[in-house]
Amino acid sequence: MKLRLPKRHSAANMEALLVHFSTSLDRSLPTLRTFFIVTGVIAAAARTGIFSDFMFATGLLLQFAIWFEHWWMQKRTR
Repeated sequence: MKLRLPKRHSAANMEALLVHFSTSLDRSLPTLRTFFIVTGVIAAAARTGIFSDFMFATGLLLQFAIWFEHWWMQKRTR
């Protein structure tokens, strides 16, 4: 039995999928930030070297991105 796939994908479906993915990723950033910072601190206590630096720096980068977005939204509304 052959699987029938549509010849063309609807642009609206792809756009809806991207919007859903983007919003779910945006909502998960504070959780990811906390996870990376805590993992970096634990890894530093375990003396894992570059891994702990990477995890902690990634958490700080996400923290900066969240702060910048908040600042930017306040600046635009004033």
